[in-house]
Amino acid sequence: MAGQDPILLSLKQIRAVVAVAGNASLARAGESLNISQSSLSRIIHDAEGALGHRLFQRGWSGMEPTSAGAIVIRHCLHMAGAVAEAQDSLQAAGYRLRDLAYHLTWPMLEVATAVSASGHVSQAAGVLGMPQPNVSRVLAQLAAMLGEHPFLRHAKGMAATLAVPILCDLREKLRSEALQIPSALAALTGMLVGRIAVGILPFSEQDIVVETFAILLRDHPHVRLQAVTGSYGALSEALRRGEIDVIIGPLRGGALSAHLEERVLLEEVLTFIARPGHPLAGRPVSLVDLAKEGFVVGPYGTPTRQFFESLLLEHDVPPPARICEMVTFPLAERMVMESESIGLLTYSPRKRAVVERHVAIIETDMPESRRAIGLTTLKGKPSSAAQEVFLAAITGILPAGG
Repeated sequence: MAGQDPILLSLKQIRAVVAVAGNASLARAGESLNISQSSLSRIIHDAEGALGHRLFQRGWSGMEPTSAGAIVIRHCLHMAGAVAEAQDSLQAAGYRLRDLAYHLTWPMLEVATAVSASGHVSQAAGVLGMPQPNVSRVLAQLAAMLGEHPFLRHAKGMAATLAVPILCDLREKLRSEALQIPSALAALTGMLVGRIAVGILPFSEQDIVVETFAILLRDHPHVRLQAVTGSYGALSEALRRGEIDVIIGPLRGGALSAHLEERVLLEEVLTFIARPGHPLAGRPVSLVDLAKEGFVVGPYGTPTRQFFESLLLEHDVPPPARICEMVTFPLAERMVMESESIGLLTYSPRKRAVVERHVAIIETDMPESRRAIGLTTLKGKPSSAAQEVFLAAITGILPAGG
């Protein structure tokens, strides 16, 4: 049909894209649309083929949009909203129609518009380049959807009912939105696209991820950025499945799994901290006296917690009776500031210079312990262009920070 040639996505594909984006899952989207997961996957695959871009990829939260997918989803949401508004208008006009989003097709909109403009089925068929029986068949489908025929026959041709102006207006809105998709996707040509999904381990140098993302947002706006937190086991499994691209945090060294590889970014020093004015602040404190205090530490199994427990065991010091586990730096520091507890955290030189402005550093007889902070990636997996830019940006930050 000549009038349909510029439209790349069918209304069924638009509906599928919106469902997958909203549910972040093919299975849940299929349930919401009442179609099988395999059928939905095929619809999405056909849409990707029509557009020449992959729209979704597997991620930490499920099916996540690609750079191109984010553009297409935005336009599809606008189109879905226009269909919903049209359905409300039709229902307000007295039509007891079935689900418009499910049953509506481009041919219905094109035929309704052509017949409305010409007033005759035969003339509409000529304009659309369709056989007249096909136009009549589409009109019958439209009548079945609306519950009554959209046109009334009279001596001079076909007179439109109240539904037709609503459908013609919807057709213009959908075409206008759909025709923007190819040019929007074409604008990605020559731009850096892709995804950077960073898994952040608890109690690690997280500020450099924020600083790096700020650089990428400024210089490469079409790269999709994601930061998630989790345990080492959960993040390494997500890395293996391709749900994230890199892990940042304490490196495992000899305990590293065979399918992973590490790259050192910086070193951090284990540090005892307390609120300003704490009784133990401002003077040397023995490890035995320190262990009598309440402690804010990382979750069980983290390198910092393991070091703490090994240190006490090595010096035959009973473990503290009061331990508060926190999963992030901000929470741990806030807990220290609001209590008498001692925090055991790790700081890079640049971050220690900042933290000393609002917490007290407790000096003790603990031997200085440094740990390597860096990036963990899947061994043998080639880096994407976006990942290379991320690596260059994050390593470029470190010299400036000292």
